[in-house]
Amino acid sequence: MIDYAAQIYALDDADLERLIDDWVASMRSRYPDSDRFSGAGDMGRDVVGYHTKLRFDGAWDNYQCKQLRKALGESEMLRELGKIFFHAAAGNFPMPSSYVFIAPKGAVRAVRTLISQPSKIAPRLIEKWDDCCATHLVEGQVHPLSDKVCAAIDSFSFENVALMEAGKLVRDDAMKPVLVKWFSADPGEAPIGEAPSDLQPEETGYIDQLLAAYRQRGAMALTCGNDALAHPEHGEHFRVQRERFFDAAAFKRYYRDSTEPQVLEAFEKDIFHGVFDTHQLSHPDALAKIAAVMVEAKNVAVAGVLGRYARVPVKQGTCHHFANSGRLPWVK
Repeated sequence: MIDYAAQIYALDDADLERLIDDWVASMRSRYPDSDRFSGAGDMGRDVVGYHTKLRFDGAWDNYQCKQLRKALGESEMLRELGKIFFHAAAGNFPMPSSYVFIAPKGAVRAVRTLISQPSKIAPRLIEKWDDCCATHLVEGQVHPLSDKVCAAIDSFSFENVALMEAGKLVRDDAMKPVLVKWFSADPGEAPIGEAPSDLQPEETGYIDQLLAAYRQRGAMALTCGNDALAHPEHGEHFRVQRERFFDAAAFKRYYRDSTEPQVLEAFEKDIFHGVFDTHQLSHPDALAKIAAVMVEAKNVAVAGVLGRYARVPVKQGTCHHFANSGRLPWVK
């Protein structure tokens, strides 16, 4: 088994920030937008996740990356916190809602103790300000603890300061697509999808086309999916197509959450180009077109990380998704 934590240890400072930037960007349900700040002028911010499109006019979280040769020390922790309080008190941005130290090699006991007892962070930061912060906030300047900074410290909820080491990072669900992108991690096999007994609104498009195809073969009474399920000639065919559609839907849902978007896009592109020419040929009727495309789809060689997991029904069901969206319709 590949040790992804060890691979994160080996990243340099800039690459760790890029990895965390990808991780935060993957959490779109939490952060509609994000930014990476680096180098001089970052004001204590490395990677920022914005809670709303208001960005710094709204709530935000700070992810501070510390790629150190050893565990994060107390002085380093307090210094980084001091930067945020100093620049927030100066009016450069509001305080973040949460502050997460990304320290792949973890933290020393003093840091872990402070984070586990948040009420102790503020007094410790104030006590150590002169030693850890005053001369490290702006190059060549000394900034003693001010009333504004004290007020910012007093109003902050320190239970929102957290630590994430490499082992915890790699176990986070949102990190899965990032590990695939950065280290070619195996996303695993998608669960097999099952067609619900009741017809679903999201399958209306391709079902209407299947019904039209059955009517081309003389089944003029077929006007709804339930009639097709009960039809002595076309019922089994209809059930199999629904199985394929929902197997492809489960496949898409799984890899949408466990890989970067371009992985699934590449899979769908392979299927589309693999069946396109067959779809465009002249066929006796729509059912003949469907049959020919299904034969072609099962033989499509899918490249990339999903190649080993692209089951035949998934490849065939993806064609029904193309029909459902109107991209490759069965009946025009």
